Amino acid sequence: MKKIKNSLLFACFISFGQFSYAQDNDINSPENKAYSNFDFLAGTKTIIYDDFSSGLNKWKIIEFDKSNDFESPGIKQIADENSNWFKTPRRGIFYPIHTDTLPQNCTIEFDMWAETEKMSEMERGLILSIVSNKIVKDEYNTDLNENPQIQIDIHPTLDILYCIATKENSIDNRTIDHQDIPNGWKQGKVHRISISRIGTHIKVYIGEKKYIDLPNGLPQKLSYTLMLSTSMLGDGIYISNFKVAEVINSTVKIDTKHKFVTNAIYFNTNSATMKPESWPVLGQAANAIKTSQSNIKIVGHTDTDGDDADNLTLSKKRAESVKSFLVENFGISPSRLLAEGEGESKPIDSNESAEGKANNRRVEFIKQ
Repeated sequence: MKKIKNSLLFACFISFGQFSYAQDNDINSPENKAYSNFDFLAGTKTIIYDDFSSGLNKWKIIEFDKSNDFESPGIKQIADENSNWFKTPRRGIFYPIHTDTLPQNCTIEFDMWAETEKMSEMERGLILSIVSNKIVKDEYNTDLNENPQIQIDIHPTLDILYCIATKENSIDNRTIDHQDIPNGWKQGKVHRISISRIGTHIKVYIGEKKYIDLPNGLPQKLSYTLMLSTSMLGDGIYISNFKVAEVINSTVKIDTKHKFVTNAIYFNTNSATMKPESWPVLGQAANAIKTSQSNIKIVGHTDTDGDDADNLTLSKKRAESVKSFLVENFGISPSRLLAEGEGESKPIDSNESAEGKANNRRVEFIKQ
């Protein structure tokens, strides 16, 4: 028997978990339309995906502070959420076991929840480091490391959200960007963190807002790996739906094969309702369709989790949602768009891994 469909199943694009934003489910609501200016485009070839439904077997965790005063890292549930969350160490390092080298062009995305009432403005928050892969990972120290790198510190507190970029330890000032955002973290809500690496260019988004944009954020054109760490006086940072994807082609167009394929739109769990961070790729898809001057068939695909018939139905409903969105928001004639679903019947990758399933969950815009 197939396992019950999890939060990742989608026809058109990837669904990133069950997270609670202070907004309704209408992608065209005033709050959600703020994402219409969101310019982050997720990578299309998933190389790491973890919703923590299988525990922490994909991660190496080294905890520095095992005080009984603080809860140990592990898989937890949080308020109003049905998905699994990795409670990070109060102080420690952790990294995906099977990733040694990041692609030159890639994106890193995850959901983050913080108990801000437990967080201190001192020390740091969740630190994501893109660092030379010459390091010895289990000995990595964010403060005593001279390897070429950039460290992104996402540090929410009750009053201020800190978003800080620093470089390797040196005699010079390590800080290369520092943003203090009053009331920047909505207490009790899940936030999407999106990071783009295109060569040496680093961008960091929290929700729909871009806070870091550094064309030369990485110091050298080297091979880099990924490390995460925490060094907090407070406690209570959780992550879920962690995804690293390679950017194969940042140009959205109907190609020489007369199709455009993507997995960068997000749906509510087992639903055809799109999430607001889907705006960027939908806008680019609309432009590609207008440029083609042809009729377009929108085809949804899923992975193999869940019932075959349910997957087929869901894939078609999600393709129809995309069609309706393009008609309503970009003035494309409905007569030019046909929505169909293929369910799980046409995989492009193995369904034996979370990453392969993520690549199978896609939409195709096919020129007719």
